[in-house]
Amino acid sequence: MPAPANPNLFDPPSAHQLADHLAAHPPVRSANWHLRLPIIMIVVLGMTLLLMSSPAFALLPWLALLGAMVYITSRVRAMRELQQRVTRAWELAMIRRYREALGHAWDLLPACRSQPELHGRVVTVIAHILGELNQDNAAEVAYGYLLDRLPTDHPLSLRLKVQRAVAALSAGRLADADEALRKLRGPAEASKDPALGAAYRLARLVQDVRTGHYADAVKTADETADKLRPLGIEAGYGHGLLAYCCDRLAERSTSIDETTRQQLTHQARAWWDKATLLIPPAALVYRYPELRHVTTTTHGTTT
Repeated sequence: MPAPANPNLFDPPSAHQLADHLAAHPPVRSANWHLRLPIIMIVVLGMTLLLMSSPAFALLPWLALLGAMVYITSRVRAMRELQQRVTRAWELAMIRRYREALGHAWDLLPACRSQPELHGRVVTVIAHILGELNQDNAAEVAYGYLLDRLPTDHPLSLRLKVQRAVAALSAGRLADADEALRKLRGPAEASKDPALGAAYRLARLVQDVRTGHYADAVKTADETADKLRPLGIEAGYGHGLLAYCCDRLAERSTSIDETTRQQLTHQARAWWDKATLLIPPAALVYRYPELRHVTTTTHGTTT
């Protein structure tokens, strides 16, 4: 007997592979049978009246009704099972079992073709995981795919645009990311969704790190940390990046005195402690490799 496949060995797809998979399994809207139901009922009623005139066919309407009930029950059960599988993939992603969740979502995509809402949820899971696994080019493909199919005023649209900007930053396309974040500033700040504002604030912090604007990030560190609260556990990424900014500023700046340098080093250690309370150090470093430097300067070793 062959050994069972290890779900944790699922390799993330490339941008090209993901684009091909999405193109091969697009969502397909099912026929709107509920709009045709009155006509179908009239036809069935007419056939029933004709058949009941003959004793030999008296049971046929009841058999047809029984068959319809069995069919509807099986469809409802299949739909419930599919929803549970999609929820399972999302839960695996939330507990950081990324490769297992990605394997589930990849296999689920063809099964969700007739359910556009579930199909979109699966692609969202794939996009989130690819971002967490630093597969930024593939993540951008998934975000673009979703944005092309969402109305511009959809609540999820702005969140996806922020995440796509973060993917562009991580991929080194700083100009594209800066343009996207400039366009998103007004809508994000005007939105009543605190999670959107937090995601945007984290994106701007990533931008400060990638462009070397450490002093700007440190200057507004407390305000940034407060804005990141709606992200929950993922706020730990922001705390880790703030620790990195403090650490870099203390090490590289030539215009600060020794007292200020020690204060920055202390702040870096404090922010890093807050980050690791929420997210394991290894996960922080995996998502943002530059944080490896913080682990060595604040604790002497990578855990």
